Amino acid sequence: MNTENAKRIKDVLIAILIIVGVLAILPAVSIAIITILSFLITGFSFANIALVEMMGYWSSNIWTSFFYFGLLVIELGLLIIIIPILVWVIKWLIKAIKWVISAIKKRLGGSNKQ
Repeated sequence: MNTENAKRIKDVLIAILIIVGVLAILPAVSIAIITILSFLITGFSFANIALVEMMGYWSSNIWTSFFYFGLLVIELGLLIIIIPILVWVIKWLIKAIKWVISAIKKRLGGSNKQ
């Protein structure tokens, strides 16, 4: 076995380890994204419930109504903050996976054409 074949085998083994690592991390990241989305959906329905409760307590107790209005404002604010961050993380993950794939292709001698 010459040194060129040994280097080629080493490169292939490193590529396989990187691919296995990415495939091991990808389900955990996707589950985290799905969990965050389910929390957002739950929070949005909680904001709707707070709105309904606020309208129900408006005539009987104004301070309880203000409490529910505050919960509604907090929930909508969190949605406005979290959704762009979630979109940014998804875009970053796609870029990172593309970079890993292109680095593996480059290391194994594949063409760098997109």
